[in-house]
Amino acid sequence: MVTAAFMDPIEAVKAQAEKAIGRPIFVEYGSARGGLKDEILAGQDFEVAVLLPDVNAQLFQQGKLAPGEHELAKVDVAIALRGDVNVDVSTPEALKKTLLGASVVRYSPTGVALPTVTKLLNDLGIADSIKDANKRCAPPGPPSFAPPAPGEYEINLFPLSEVVRMKGMKNLGRVIAPFQVPEQINAVIGAHAKDRAAAEALVKFLQSAALDTPIKNVGMYRD
Repeated sequence: MVTAAFMDPIEAVKAQAEKAIGRPIFVEYGSARGGLKDEILAGQDFEVAVLLPDVNAQLFQQGKLAPGEHELAKVDVAIALRGDVNVDVSTPEALKKTLLGASVVRYSPTGVALPTVTKLLNDLGIADSIKDANKRCAPPGPPSFAPPAPGEYEINLFPLSEVVRMKGMKNLGRVIAPFQVPEQINAVIGAHAKDRAAAEALVKFLQSAALDTPIKNVGMYRD
C-alpha cells in the first residue's frame, strides 16, 4: 500500500524488486492520510506500506504496524499551472496575488502536500479568502478537468513527484522556502505480515541505491 506520491519510483523498480525478494508484488496506490489509512484501520492486512510519519504513528498506536519505520525519501510540494497565462510565484507577495487571482486552487485535503498547503495559506493570511471565493479542493491524485476559460487560470498544489507527471500543466517549481514543509516518505511492515522475511527484504531493497535514480527523476531526495 503506497502513497500516490511514491508511485513512479515504485513502478520503475517493481520488476527488479520482485526478483530481489523472490515474490510477486501487488501494489495499491492512494492517499496516505485518506483511503489507505482508512483501509488499514478498518482491518486490511498488508506486508509493506509506504506512508507518512504521522499516519504511521496513528497506525502503530492501533496495533496495525510492526515496530520500526524506515526512511525512503523526502519530497517537496510544487505548483502546477493550468491556463495560458504568466504568473509569478517567486516571492510571498507575488504568490499571494497569484493564488487569490486563480479561478481554482486545487490540492488534496488528505494528501502529502497538506502541511505545506496549510502553512502557505495560513501564513499568507488567505485561508478564509480561498474558501470564501469558492476555490475547490481536488480528490487525491493529479486533477483532470476542462481547461480554464480564456484569461483564467488554476493553481494545483501537489507533491513534486506528482506534478512532474501532470499533463497539460506547466510546472512552476517548488513552493518557495518560507512555506515549504518537506514530507518524509517512510516504509513500514504490517503487524500481520504473512512473510516477514520477504517484507524486510523489500524494505531493504527500497532503501538501496536501486531507487536513487527513480527518486531523483521525480524530484525527491534522500538525506
